[in-house]
Amino acid sequence: MVAELDVLIEQLEELLGEGAFDSDDALEVAAVAGLVARIGTDHEVLEQAVAWRDGPGQELISDGFDRLEVTDIIEALEAVLRPDAEEEVVEEALYEVDELIASAVWCGRRDAVAGVAAEVERLIRQVPEPFAQVADLGVSMARQPAVGLEYELYAFWMAVADAAPH
Repeated sequence: MVAELDVLIEQLEELLGEGAFDSDDALEVAAVAGLVARIGTDHEVLEQAVAWRDGPGQELISDGFDRLEVTDIIEALEAVLRPDAEEEVVEEALYEVDELIASAVWCGRRDAVAGVAAEVERLIRQVPEPFAQVADLGVSMARQPAVGLEYELYAFWMAVADAAPH
């Protein structure tokens, strides 16, 4: 987790240094900041990100969530709903959902992702087989305290954990 945090902090520093020029950039900053915040740190770069989010980035973030197209995320997940789905493709689809939700939680925009979170959980529970190969990841993610605090949004990780072969 420490190595992951270091990588995320470095990413966030880079993103803040480059600046966000449109709503896609803003949501990328929000995703990385959301992941850093979920791990739980008071690193100064997160403080800078909060100042950006609540100040100059506020309009871009709001615009990004207002225009959010979740069809690509759902389609990516639907693409792995087959028995021969490769593990890394399944992981990538799950991490894309995870980043979106982390950004929404960090920005206080749970409303923008509640529907997609519920649909993702439904899809995983409906066709659990491809997710069985990453069930350990689901268990690991589901055990994070911050994930438990936002259970309704992160329930898809519990569904992945439940996909473990019995």
